Amino acid sequence: MWDNLSLKEVVEYTKDPFPSIRKWAKEKGKKVVGSTIADVPEEVIYAFGFLPVTLVGTDKPLKKAPSRLPDNACSLARSNLELVLSYEGDLFDGFVLPQVCDTTQHLSDIWRISFPDKYVECFLAPRQVDRPSARYWVKEEIERLIESMGKWTGIGITDNDLKNAISLYNENKRLLKEIYDIKKKNPETITNREFFSLVKLSMQVDKEEFNKSLKKIKDSLAPKKGDGYLDIVLAGITCDPPEVYGLFDEIKLNIVADTLVTGSRYLDGIVPDNGNPIDALADRHMNRNFFSPIHDNVYRNFEEIKALYKENNAKAVIYIHIEFCESQEYDLPDLKKMIRKEGIPMHVLDTEYQTLSLSHLRTRLQAFFESLKGGSL
Repeated sequence: MWDNLSLKEVVEYTKDPFPSIRKWAKEKGKKVVGSTIADVPEEVIYAFGFLPVTLVGTDKPLKKAPSRLPDNACSLARSNLELVLSYEGDLFDGFVLPQVCDTTQHLSDIWRISFPDKYVECFLAPRQVDRPSARYWVKEEIERLIESMGKWTGIGITDNDLKNAISLYNENKRLLKEIYDIKKKNPETITNREFFSLVKLSMQVDKEEFNKSLKKIKDSLAPKKGDGYLDIVLAGITCDPPEVYGLFDEIKLNIVADTLVTGSRYLDGIVPDNGNPIDALADRHMNRNFFSPIHDNVYRNFEEIKALYKENNAKAVIYIHIEFCESQEYDLPDLKKMIRKEGIPMHVLDTEYQTLSLSHLRTRLQAFFESLKGGSL
């Protein structure tokens, strides 16, 4: 189903992947386990024979989530809850929910109450990874997740099961990184929206099948540099709705680096493929780049974005701000101050998952980059 897709088909599937996931799961007789974004070791879920599906919100109307979460709760958190409550609940057999901020910690209980007939487990990642106890904590959480899923299913997994899953997922990330490298240097070859659709769909469908499409797509790319593009760094957690990428393409902005969980943070999650697989998964977590809700150094976000800007010779930083995301509300004021103090042009885009019109974002983006072309901001 997902093993021979063109770029155009990938973009279409990404708009609404759930009908194909439902059909695939029925044909294969597989259970589907959803997780909200941020560092759930999906290789564990796959090793049990399930399909891990990352939930990245919905643009459909909010009908039930507002009765469980206030209007000033994180747009992504409300949208993910709505996705399952109103639209795709029958697809999922269970959920593994990362607790990475205050909102997601409270949400875990709301999900348990809302879905009493489904498997619901938490994955609590440490916020400060520079502490000596952090790696021990991560390893314990991975082992606890394996034990919990074993009790739910009545089966166990071996080290080889985990190693096979890790190998498959590593291949997926390597292929995506290779395509990203082509895109960075040749923006006419593949659009921002096409590339980040590849990443997003990779997080939601069977990688054994989708890796075949990635290989085909990579081999078919004919590098074209193009003219008039501005290289930018995209910072934030996610970039939704996906039509925002279309705005970047329209204005001829080329994303050459990012800090997104639905971007480079996911791609940088290649797991060491030697030794004990649980240790390797723990090491992966400790070595990943910065993720906003997990603070080990309050300056690390700034230093990472500055380094990406300089290393890639970018012309500006665009920060995607999710409405009412508490971690971003905490980070953003100081981040803006430090980035602009460095003389780096920075533009903040405020988005939410139920955005119906992008006209205001287009106008602001166009004005920012016209000013940038005319001189420093």
